[in-house]
Amino acid sequence: MRYLFTFIMDKKYKIILFFFLKAVLMYLLWFVLYEKWLLRVGWVDKIVIDNLVMMTDVLLQGVGYETFVVEHAIGIQGSHGVFIGTPCNGLDLMALFAGFVIIFNGSWKHKLWFIPLGLIIIHLLNLLRVIALTIMAKTAPEYLDFNHKYTFTIILYAFVFLGWMLWVKYFAVKNHSSI
Repeated sequence: MRYLFTFIMDKKYKIILFFFLKAVLMYLLWFVLYEKWLLRVGWVDKIVIDNLVMMTDVLLQGVGYETFVVEHAIGIQGSHGVFIGTPCNGLDLMALFAGFVIIFNGSWKHKLWFIPLGLIIIHLLNLLRVIALTIMAKTAPEYLDFNHKYTFTIILYAFVFLGWMLWVKYFAVKNHSSI
């Protein structure tokens, strides 16, 4: 117990502990807002998924593919297409990115442009993911599942990690009295 008290009272550990406390609170806030309210109402997910389907359709037709759309599914004629479900719309990843930037030290002046820019980039990367998976469903369906589960997941999470590193390196307020 004495070690726990020493850990909590040590300034460098207080900063770490406070960061994790903010992270847990941010997660709980997201859980309550999204899982208990927005997911049930469904309009935010619908807007994001409809946008992904529409933009994928427009861009694929723009490069000469004949496409089909059925609600939240998009495909190239002659394929089964891909279905964009709620877990694949990118909202959780956007919340993770924004939440990290919010809880990390830094000027709100920078957060107010950095977060929206990051969210737009995440959405565009997700759009490229949907386009690639749609083409893959037509040209190489045997690789669809692997790339959906692993390749594109790694790419998107790597971008989020890169965004966090950029935030920490260039915009986060450094606490020189710690560590």
